[in-house]
Amino acid sequence: MSFTMTADEYQDHVDSYDGICLACGEIKFGDCEPDAEEYECDACGEHAVRGIENALIAGDIEFIEE
Repeated sequence: MSFTMTADEYQDHVDSYDGICLACGEIKFGDCEPDAEEYECDACGEHAVRGIENALIAGDIEFIEE
């Protein structure tokens, strides 16, 4: 699953320690280390949440213009 966001949105997620569920696409707000892998998703229950910085490194996030 690929995600798009602006650079400002990305920075807000970094500052808040958010993650992204690769299974359902939901954002896990807070309490997610930048290098997280396989954290449990609050929305779908899968262990597919990746830290926001890891998601960028892995190519799961694409920046769009504001």
